[in-house]
Amino acid sequence: MSAPTLDPVVQRSTWSGRELRGLVAAEARKTWSTSAWWALLVPAALLSLAVTWIVARDGQLAHAQAMALASFAVTFTALFGAVSASAEYRHHTITTSYLGAADRPKLLVAKLIFAGMVGAGYAVVCAGFGIVGMLFGDTDPGRELSLVLQVSAGAVPVLALWAMLGVGLGTLLRNQVLAVLAVVFYLTFVEPIITVLAQLADLQRFAVYLPAGSAVAAIEGLSGGQQFGGGFGVAAHPWWLMLLFFLGYTALAGVAGAAAAQRRDIT
Repeated sequence: MSAPTLDPVVQRSTWSGRELRGLVAAEARKTWSTSAWWALLVPAALLSLAVTWIVARDGQLAHAQAMALASFAVTFTALFGAVSASAEYRHHTITTSYLGAADRPKLLVAKLIFAGMVGAGYAVVCAGFGIVGMLFGDTDPGRELSLVLQVSAGAVPVLALWAMLGVGLGTLLRNQVLAVLAVVFYLTFVEPIITVLAQLADLQRFAVYLPAGSAVAAIEGLSGGQQFGGGFGVAAHPWWLMLLFFLGYTALAGVAGAAAAQRRDIT
């Protein structure tokens, strides 16, 4: 009796590291062939430099670095993730991309992995420009070098997660303009307004459990001070726990994007 063979559908849905690496490499080629990644990185880096140049003059170097990385760097990193995912639908290349993967979840995982790598790169570049901004401001980063490096290192996983969250959101919404507006509107208006209302209601600690609030708490918690001088409330938990909390938001966005992509008709 011959041995039973696996159903072709089952075989195609088997996950392998080699296939995943190929999909990640394909995502890299698609990204490097466009200008979106550097068009978003340049203003993020320059604004990080400007923030530390201005804020670090007061001597709070780690605080200035945290402010730079948790504000503009975060926004542009999240925008990269949203743009990279929604661009496939805007330019109608998503069908071809799905044909190159055995199933849709694999493609999304590859997008998430690569976006996380780019987000980490954004953190490194913006942190470097932040240190340059301190030098331009006639300050000596060596005075708080260990804290500055702690903040910079903490921003690497945070910005990686922001890029991944942007991919989940871009996949969920599909429309690139809507995805970009959603990121900008939420980070610029929605969460800041909720934070102010929480402060007025004497619920300051509530703000750090919001998506941006938990990310800020993870970064600022490494600077040795309060979140932006107390403006965002003081985290009741250590930075690594707030990072895990933010990871939950990223996972939620990824699952929502995967569910929407699985049901979506792209023909």
